[in-house]
Amino acid sequence: MKLKNDNDTYDEFQNHFAYDLLQIIRQELEQSSLNQMQIRELTTNIGFNIACLLDASIEFSVQGQAITPILTFSTDNETLLHQDSPSSMHEYIHGNIDELFES
Repeated sequence: MKLKNDNDTYDEFQNHFAYDLLQIIRQELEQSSLNQMQIRELTTNIGFNIACLLDASIEFSVQGQAITPILTFSTDNETLLHQDSPSSMHEYIHGNIDELFES
């Protein structure tokens, strides 16, 4: 596989990925007896923390060694799309939450 740096497309993909992540969390929480306010708050908090872990905004280590996850996307079997740094998905969570719960 070859690596392709495309910040604009990557940014679009990570925004959609963050939205889908929140959708999945919300769907699971809606099966509980929680009210909508609690579901929104938990969806936000869980989604934000998962995104921070994927973004390397939260420290992650294995046996004392710091690990930096690098998220890539692929639309074919030959190319991995990346950006210049780890993802910044956590920056989309609050805006996506507003969109998700207003629809």
